[in-house]
Amino acid sequence: MGKVLIWAAIGLVGLFIAWHAYVAVQAVSLEREWGKPVDFATLELGWKPNQFLVAPPGATKSQPHAEAPVFAAPPEAVRDALLAVIAAEPSTKVLARAADGLVFTAVQRTALMRYPDFVSVEIRAVDGGSTALVYSRSVFGVRDFDVNRMRVERWLAATKAKLGG
Repeated sequence: MGKVLIWAAIGLVGLFIAWHAYVAVQAVSLEREWGKPVDFATLELGWKPNQFLVAPPGATKSQPHAEAPVFAAPPEAVRDALLAVIAAEPSTKVLARAADGLVFTAVQRTALMRYPDFVSVEIRAVDGGSTALVYSRSVFGVRDFDVNRMRVERWLAATKAKLGG
């Protein structure tokens, strides 16, 4: 029985190492494919529940999970506050940005398994300030235990706090 447990443990460690090697090799191609900015006007959600979309009504083809907040600040201030929030997050980096920085995509990796989740953002001027459209999605799996929703809500709440709201 002891030998079986040892071999099972060795097998699990081997799978863990193989997975990390696979993710490391795939990182560049995943970031190239999933890290592009999103066209929110044509965005259609997939069938998997491991995604979360925040947008104003009518801004996307799909029904958003939550309505985008309005910040009483210009788009550049919202961009700077949100980028500061993202920079403070663990295992997170911005991959692609438009010239004005108001459209970008970031990747955040889970701590243990290094699963990449991609978060695309577009900041728009609206009456009364600015709004942030945010689309967070997981690459692997079907369920995400609300990780994408919690991330978006946390980032938007922290952005609001940074703006003094």
